[in-house]
Amino acid sequence: MASRHERILEVLRARGTCTYRDLEKLLGVSSMTVRRDIDVLAKRDALIKTLGGAQYSKVPQFLYETSLSSRIGTNRAQKELIAERAMDFIQAQQTIYLDGSSTCIAFARLLAKAQPALSVITNSAIIAMEAGVSTDTKVICVGGEYDPQSASFVGALAEEACGRFFVDTAFMSTKAFSPSEGTFESSIATLRIKQLMAQRATRLVLLADGSKFGQRALCKVLGIGSIHVVITDESCPKSALQALRRGGREVVVATSRAGTGRNHRTLGS
Repeated sequence: MASRHERILEVLRARGTCTYRDLEKLLGVSSMTVRRDIDVLAKRDALIKTLGGAQYSKVPQFLYETSLSSRIGTNRAQKELIAERAMDFIQAQQTIYLDGSSTCIAFARLLAKAQPALSVITNSAIIAMEAGVSTDTKVICVGGEYDPQSASFVGALAEEACGRFFVDTAFMSTKAFSPSEGTFESSIATLRIKQLMAQRATRLVLLADGSKFGQRALCKVLGIGSIHVVITDESCPKSALQALRRGGREVVVATSRAGTGRNHRTLGS
């Protein structure tokens, strides 16, 4: 039982949150066993019970009880693979920007583990906490009006602050993506921040799993010309990959063979 409890906490430390069903599969035990384990750990304040699962106790509950909570678990495996490949575009002493997307949350967790000497600029409260775990990473959170739907800071103050920074690489995800047009979002509150930081970045890397391709949402955010690199997964349509490459975009397809044992530029330099 003790080893099972340790495994649950290890998973939560890595992911932040996890559903009962995911834990059942990971541990190979019944739903009742998982729920009993969660109850025991919750009484020890080792984790926090949530609707349908649990979250790591050191993360304030309100941060995950937003519209992000449903997106964090969607296509999780693909997002983690994409985040793994994004590590290849990190070099020590860089300044980078991370948006508040669920894919960038996965990326921030990898950065915290790798502990490269970076400056991370973000308007996301969750990203700031995830990346800030590393003592080698300087985190600058762009302040402003707090938007509970995205757990990010937006509005005039945040937009004004964005104009003070230049970044080597901006990493962003998107609600929807057209290889011929660019990115689209449903949240009007956050799209202006993305546009401003794209203008302040030397290079923009789009992290988008295959489900985002061929879709449109409420508002267009970035034109395809603003994007330098696209990192996606194997579910991305081949025609979309071809179109991106013909348009001069660098395309990286994350596969399960990438694994966690790869030597990243940051770690290998």
